[in-house]
Amino acid sequence: MDETQWDIQEVKHLKKKQVVQNNLVMLLLFVLLVFFTDNGMHSLIIGIFFVLIWIILAITLYTLKTGRPIGTKTNRRVQEFDRNRLGEKRWKRNRIAEAVLISVIGVGFAVLLFVKDFNSLRLDFPSYAIPFVGAWIGYNLGEIIRMNNL
Repeated sequence: MDETQWDIQEVKHLKKKQVVQNNLVMLLLFVLLVFFTDNGMHSLIIGIFFVLIWIILAITLYTLKTGRPIGTKTNRRVQEFDRNRLGEKRWKRNRIAEAVLISVIGVGFAVLLFVKDFNSLRLDFPSYAIPFVGAWIGYNLGEIIRMNNL
């Protein structure tokens, strides 16, 4: 479908819906982070994020290889629009960069998981939550800016 055939208002609505869905997932992850950290299960937190990172990498590589997005109906439509808007070459370059970045993060989590002794670690509430909340806010601001640029 050509970019001129996309209804921009519909795409903005779908992107807003996707932001709400992603925020619900982030809220669940934040609640798990707080719960497991308060109960001293630090290695479990790193393990959960490790598994999530590699699942996201697998989905990214699958989409890159087959060209078929995975996710909710809303997510698939938004990805199709982005692919159409960016063009095939730029879309593929962005997906490759995303896969490389996710791989590096996954390797970092693996190193943390297998090298660090989490039993001796003491985390206070604001210190571990600030980076997560900062990333969450950054994600939302980025999505709002991208929606406004449509």
